[in-house]
Amino acid sequence: MISYRISNLSRSLVICLLCHAMLGCVTVVAQVGAAPGTNISPLLSNPPVARSPLVLTAINDPLSGRGAFSFKGLEDPPVIRASPGEDIRLTYVNAMSTDSHETCIDGPCMNMTNLHFHGLHVSPEAPQDDVLTMMAMPGQSLQYVVNIPSDAPPGLYWYHPHPHGESYQQDLDGMSGAIVIEGIERYVPELQHMRERILVLRNHVLDKSNPAAATELTQRVDLSTNACGTSTEAPESVLTVNGAVRPQIPISPGELQFWRIVNASPDLYADLQVDGEQLEIVALDGMPLAFHNPAHRIEFASHILVPPAGRVEAIVVGPKLGVRVSLRTLCFDTGTDGDPNPAMVLADLINGAPSPKLQAPLTDAKPPVYKPLSPDLIAHVENDSPDFVVDFTEDKQGFYINGRKFSSSDPPMTTVSIGALHHWRVKNDTHEVHPFHIHQVHFLIYAQNGVRLERPEWLDTVNVPVEGNVDLVMDFTDPIIRGVSLFHCHLLSHEDKGMMAKILFK
Repeated sequence: MISYRISNLSRSLVICLLCHAMLGCVTVVAQVGAAPGTNISPLLSNPPVARSPLVLTAINDPLSGRGAFSFKGLEDPPVIRASPGEDIRLTYVNAMSTDSHETCIDGPCMNMTNLHFHGLHVSPEAPQDDVLTMMAMPGQSLQYVVNIPSDAPPGLYWYHPHPHGESYQQDLDGMSGAIVIEGIERYVPELQHMRERILVLRNHVLDKSNPAAATELTQRVDLSTNACGTSTEAPESVLTVNGAVRPQIPISPGELQFWRIVNASPDLYADLQVDGEQLEIVALDGMPLAFHNPAHRIEFASHILVPPAGRVEAIVVGPKLGVRVSLRTLCFDTGTDGDPNPAMVLADLINGAPSPKLQAPLTDAKPPVYKPLSPDLIAHVENDSPDFVVDFTEDKQGFYINGRKFSSSDPPMTTVSIGALHHWRVKNDTHEVHPFHIHQVHFLIYAQNGVRLERPEWLDTVNVPVEGNVDLVMDFTDPIIRGVSLFHCHLLSHEDKGMMAKILFK
């Protein structure tokens, strides 16, 4: 929902300098931020690109011991790119240690791992987006074959581990990456002429054992020292972009760039703003705005709240020469029981020569796929009583959905017959915001606290306000979606502590 209030990093710095003679500039590829005490501001670079078949390895960083993804020998998770109708064929190797030095929800981590292909409309059964029965212990591997439907919404998705009880720690460590389903230029043709940038936001945990380094890091990102919201706790992390602390983004004055941003943090919200600029939004959570409404191609916003796991794809205009502009996240009040979410600078925009676009040009003349839904049908679903109610609660012993804490042996909490739209209501009976996510499908958020929204949005992750509720039209029409799947809070520590439940699609 657009808001109109309008990784962990290793200590080494891996920098690759590539000279572009025709542009007269240098591109810096940085996997980590500058070491404390230095003033290095790396230029932002896109992560490496991978297409099927690919091998991804889960490892422990040799310096920090934290979990990491290794691709072609580097701790630089790739952007997996695929076209509608293709398969993502991925070998996932668990080369993590059998003796973890990290602590998960129930004690020492076991370093079990798997992958969730967040937001994709694909099967929840093996060998696809199965996070319940597909699991690799250290020394084991998983073989994924994810069938991308030919009518899949083209946009930005992402992948991350989903082992119950260890999801939070692995995501906190930076085990995440972007997925791009090609073809969004069919909906917004002008994107073909723009440089594409992939921005993956991850956590860098502040080192409590080294206050000087933590202070230097918070100063580097201009972390706000003012009270932010009603949380009384001190910040524990700052956000990085593609693994770098406050990188520089080259963009020439007036240049249009296409930014694809995924909030891969397990617990930080990103209320994104580019100083003095309007974001021209073309897609949310991987779905083009025009997918269900061909007349709704773009929206403008001065800032947009992106919850953990959310994505936004937007056109950004280069600032005037000499004007200092930053990409930043604003303060967001998570509630009295929530974590602090202060304002900070994510990256600085700097003047740079125009660069060629990075996305592949269209190679055929296929028209965009639109799936308009009847306004009368939508209204009928909205006006009916909820078919199912999700109730988030918590206490000192854990986090619950409808009074139950998740167990892997649980039967499905609800069963859905595929082929219709359903009205769900998600309630939050706690004193903190919870982002609701369901695997395999998108939903239309159309009301909050009983008040209809001016701009209903199709999402796969949505914030549920403190002691409030949201009403959703769930799209359970896709015949591909069969089997047992999940819905949960996407504050991953809450999911690990029980705020998750199964759903059976049949």
